[in-house]
Amino acid sequence: MRTPYFHPDSIRAACDDDVSGAACRHGDGAGRRVGGRMGGPPQRTGPRQWGRIECWGRTTAPEHITAVPTSEQKAVSSGMAKSSPWAPFRIRAYLILWLAQLGANIGGWMQTVGAQWFLVEVGASAVFITLVQTATTAPSLLFGLPAGVMADSYDRRHVLLAANLIAAGASTVLAVVSFLHVLTPVGLLACTFLLGCGMALNAPTWQAVIPSLVPRKQIPAATALGSVTINAARALGPAFAGFLVALAGTSAVFAVNAAAYVLSVVAVLTWKRPAKRVGRREPFRSALFSGMRYTKAAPHVNRIMLRTALFIVPASAIWALLPVEAHGRLHMGSGGYGVLLACLGVGALSGVFVLPWLRRRISSNKIVVVASIAYGAGTVGAALLPSWGVGVSLVVAGIAWMCNFTTFNSLLQLTLAPWVRARGMAIYLLIVMAGQALGSPLWGTIATLWTAQISFLVAGGLLLVFVPISVRFWPIRPRTGELDRSHDLITHNLSMANSVDPRTGPIEIQVSYRVHPDKAPAFVTAMDAVRLSRMRTGANFWELTHRLEDPGLFFERYSVPSWGEYLLQETQRMTGHDRANLRAALRLTSDEPRVRRELPADAPIAGVPRMPDDEDHPMGDLRPRDPDMPPAENSGTQNSGRQNSERQEPGTQEPPAGDQTA
Repeated sequence: MRTPYFHPDSIRAACDDDVSGAACRHGDGAGRRVGGRMGGPPQRTGPRQWGRIECWGRTTAPEHITAVPTSEQKAVSSGMAKSSPWAPFRIRAYLILWLAQLGANIGGWMQTVGAQWFLVEVGASAVFITLVQTATTAPSLLFGLPAGVMADSYDRRHVLLAANLIAAGASTVLAVVSFLHVLTPVGLLACTFLLGCGMALNAPTWQAVIPSLVPRKQIPAATALGSVTINAARALGPAFAGFLVALAGTSAVFAVNAAAYVLSVVAVLTWKRPAKRVGRREPFRSALFSGMRYTKAAPHVNRIMLRTALFIVPASAIWALLPVEAHGRLHMGSGGYGVLLACLGVGALSGVFVLPWLRRRISSNKIVVVASIAYGAGTVGAALLPSWGVGVSLVVAGIAWMCNFTTFNSLLQLTLAPWVRARGMAIYLLIVMAGQALGSPLWGTIATLWTAQISFLVAGGLLLVFVPISVRFWPIRPRTGELDRSHDLITHNLSMANSVDPRTGPIEIQVSYRVHPDKAPAFVTAMDAVRLSRMRTGANFWELTHRLEDPGLFFERYSVPSWGEYLLQETQRMTGHDRANLRAALRLTSDEPRVRRELPADAPIAGVPRMPDDEDHPMGDLRPRDPDMPPAENSGTQNSGRQNSERQEPGTQEPPAGDQTA
């Protein structure tokens, strides 16, 4: 029996994506594995182990890859670490980067307050002062999704470093110009916009980096702690800025912000990890649209985003109208408003302890219901209660805010495929910002027409009634966060792969399946999951038909925008869950499926052998098969003005049905 052999480059690529901290080693780098010969195939290490890789550093690889943990990783994988919301802090790289994010977020809020106060001092108009917030958030709306594309296309450590360098440079220039007393309002807005660009690039990258820093079971805790940096900064930053402005002026505030981003740059530089091998890099426009197609064709992902949108629109009322409520009905000054913000921050910090307790007792859908009701009660309380009651209500609202968004965020990170994780997180962050941008003027309009109290009551009513009821109709789907998102190590050796221009397209693929009539209904049902897999990984059109004269012969047809994207679909994008969907359909077939690939008639192909016109070629690399079975012969055709390309049996065998590949 032939033992499947993994190409060392494929194994190294898989490890580089999952191992943080120390370097990963694979013997001499020539494919040697524990239990295997130098340069030869590895030995089976168990019924569900497909070779063994020895790694020095944490790994989140699936069970067929065995990691040799360091003492630090053994500590964080203990039972106590799993149950503690602070367990991610035991990982040095996460702790350093978390502290850097906290400092940068506090500095960002301080910079916003300092910029607004500077414009007040120089006598700028109210409209000009409001542009500070616009200059800070506009880059995230404009460049958030492109930032996600960059984070998926390049080494995320380098993208994170570039983001912090941009922010550090802009904030340093702002501080120096301010100390020299040559800062103008226009110059302030320009530096603020550049600082916002760095923040826009940083946000999706940091979200996508978290799963590579901690074990999979600690991702919810790491996400909750990441939310703490935002909410703690929201509460502490304005207070620190107000104190520092009174003590040393706005220039000192700008200097502190610059120092925070410089320290962030140092923190990223201290993060030592193997350079990630980036495979075939897709063009920017193609990567942008593939991220959107993935989100659209991923039911678990778009359901999380729908739940986020349904919550954020009414929840934005507190953030939008709290200053109006504090100044109006509660008759508070700036100090009192700061105390109310601190109550929200205290609630968010408390949520770090409350959420693990809830997770042990109720499902994610019930957490969403409970948190929405709690946030709605806090919103109503802010409208009706006296000052002390408003403070208590805001603590409850802060806990609920943390529980809901940490649940959404962690489930999304666990559900997104690694190759599109940053783009998915960028779309998620855009939904959060768009929800706040749309919700804030809505609640402001209601407050203008009536009162802020009425606006709070309407928003609170939606959170108390509509949002919990909507969970019955649009719940978080079963198995969300539990799907196999491991990489596939199968190498597809298409002989014509380098003979076609990657930009050539569209590529049309037709796969024929022979199905027994009794199994046809089950096959059609199974192929619906295959449809979603094809659409997630690159297809922009898909259909399943069967021949009128021969009902047992089914044809799957789908189209991919370009040859380069087709190669990415076949070699880099298929996850264990996608392969499982395909295997489930193939088990219902009675013969070897056959595939044709067709190019546009004017697409040049160099050096591709022509085969008889009346043959298709088998799809042996997709169908589970006996390792001793020889690969089927390949053939190609040319028909209907399109060129048909061949498909070869890959050099590496696929694991038997039931195994999941990374």
